[in-house]
Amino acid sequence: MIKVIVSSKTIENFKAQILSNFYDKKGKDKIFKKNEKNNKWTISLLEINKLLKDKLKSYPKEIDLEKLITLDYKELCGLKDFIDNNKDLTELTETQKDYFYTLYKRLKKPEYIKDLDITVCPYCNRNYIFNFKKIDSLEATAQLDHFFDKSTYPYFSVTIFNLVPSCQTCNQRKSKKTDVIYHPFSESLNDDVKFKLKLKDSKFYYDKNSLKIVTEVNKNKEKVVNSHIETFNIQNLYNEHKDIVLELIQKAQIYNESYIDELYQKYEGTLFKNREDVLRHITGGYIEDKDINKRPLSKLIKDISEELDLI
Repeated sequence: MIKVIVSSKTIENFKAQILSNFYDKKGKDKIFKKNEKNNKWTISLLEINKLLKDKLKSYPKEIDLEKLITLDYKELCGLKDFIDNNKDLTELTETQKDYFYTLYKRLKKPEYIKDLDITVCPYCNRNYIFNFKKIDSLEATAQLDHFFDKSTYPYFSVTIFNLVPSCQTCNQRKSKKTDVIYHPFSESLNDDVKFKLKLKDSKFYYDKNSLKIVTEVNKNKEKVVNSHIETFNIQNLYNEHKDIVLELIQKAQIYNESYIDELYQKYEGTLFKNREDVLRHITGGYIEDKDINKRPLSKLIKDISEELDLI
């Protein structure tokens, strides 16, 4: 739910991985090809760049494959608008579409996800998206969501800012919806919504059914925030985690300021290197905005803990 930083190193590694389909290990040109029973074709890097030049010749900026795969989000949106307004000029044949689809299929997705250094779905902040080792290779638990779906925009099949690692649930719920949700590589939902506690009755200290998790939304971003929450069913899903909020209520009664200070003084340099470590131990979540994408539900835990003056 915080903006995912796509580093220059990540972009360079991604670009190298895609372009390696057109070069051998010695750096010499090679032909990119598909040799299936009913689907055979070959194409060189020079030819695919010529295809892009011909199809996008009316676009004000020159686009080759290297530029296409490294477009940032603003540039991506600009090219999308051009394609939407020039469908007759930019339409690809099924074989031409398959060039881009095949580049995506051959992408080593776990390596890309590892480079991004995120472990939690950036759409919902609820599910882990770890890589794991399987014999001598990495396997991904995440799916790659094409922010602008590749069936409508095959050009963007391997554009880095169009490939958002997500959990299976969010990828399926999002489908082809793009216009009114946050793009995790360019925006941060964290600043525009707060999870709040709503109490139903006096049993909230021991009964999770006596409380409800609600949202407080930035009025200037109300439409997009509510649409994002609705698209990913966040409020309903988060209310399935009321047991965590109940525990935070109970911890807020136990761990007052003096007790937290006492724990830190007692274990400083052994269990805890700073006061934030103590608070993370108590709450079970990361308490700084920059760390929200490291553990599921850290956004919820942080917001409720702040409301309870636990942190």
